[in-house]
Amino acid sequence: MQHSRMFTRQELDRYFASYVGMEGGNPRAAVWICDRSPAWSEPIVAPLHPHLAPPAWDAVFRQQHRQDMARWFGHQCVARIMAAARAEALGVRLGDNDWEHYYWSHLYSPAGAEFRLSLFPLPAHIDGRTTWSKAFRGQPELIPQKRYVALCREGERFRFIAKTCARWRPKVVICLSHRHTDEYVEAFGLDGVAGEEHALRPADQARRLHLFTREGTTWIICPAIGGSAGMTSQVQLDAFGKFIGARLAASDFRHCLELAAHEAPARPQRVPEPYAASVVPVAAAGRDPAHRIPPGFGWGEPVRAGNCESFA
Repeated sequence: MQHSRMFTRQELDRYFASYVGMEGGNPRAAVWICDRSPAWSEPIVAPLHPHLAPPAWDAVFRQQHRQDMARWFGHQCVARIMAAARAEALGVRLGDNDWEHYYWSHLYSPAGAEFRLSLFPLPAHIDGRTTWSKAFRGQPELIPQKRYVALCREGERFRFIAKTCARWRPKVVICLSHRHTDEYVEAFGLDGVAGEEHALRPADQARRLHLFTREGTTWIICPAIGGSAGMTSQVQLDAFGKFIGARLAASDFRHCLELAAHEAPARPQRVPEPYAASVVPVAAAGRDPAHRIPPGFGWGEPVRAGNCESFA
């Protein structure tokens, strides 16, 4: 892959110490949702400009990606969790289709109830075909991959996350996947904070949660969404949402109090094309929004009711 030029460690460190690689939403929100790595990334092109403001799914974004959103199963699972949390916080019955309205109208909105971030700014897997070393050939600060990981952990990326969390003080931080517990503990400065275990036991299999609480914020390290050991069923996602909602207040959802009064917006009926987007980590392309790789998870089949199959 041809690169515009080689980036120094200092340039990359400054660039990564920002909202780069984050889905975004509202950092002032009560709920943060954190994954290890994003499922997409923008091209890395010179000059590197840190993203000083978070992105969000605003009206323009939803219009531009309306067809794609029907295929983003992982984000639909998050919407199901948040709709259940909302119902619990408001003390209302959770409607069967509340998650759809939440997804199409509220998830990751600029003034919404959640903020989506990632520990690392680049996808762990490029496109299923291109190896990390090939994708970042000519960038010695990113190869091998463990060098890039060390840059984020020891440099400004993890410090940026910790400072941002300390500034906004969310009530709940959902950390996806027990596999990355050590990295979550390091990024949020939880070393030395006493944790507690909780077993989430809905009608089907129990799921283990690990909780840390400090200065009004509770971090919940939970199973990934998807996979044999993850949260996949409607029952599990709804139960997890209610567990979160018990820690929230009605005011945390003041932007979507009308949810129960409306039907979910009609989803586009066109059969989506197979997802063919691949991450272009370093390219000479400009910074036009058209070059942004769409977020989400691209499986070109209808979402199955009550089950979210995978979440990278």
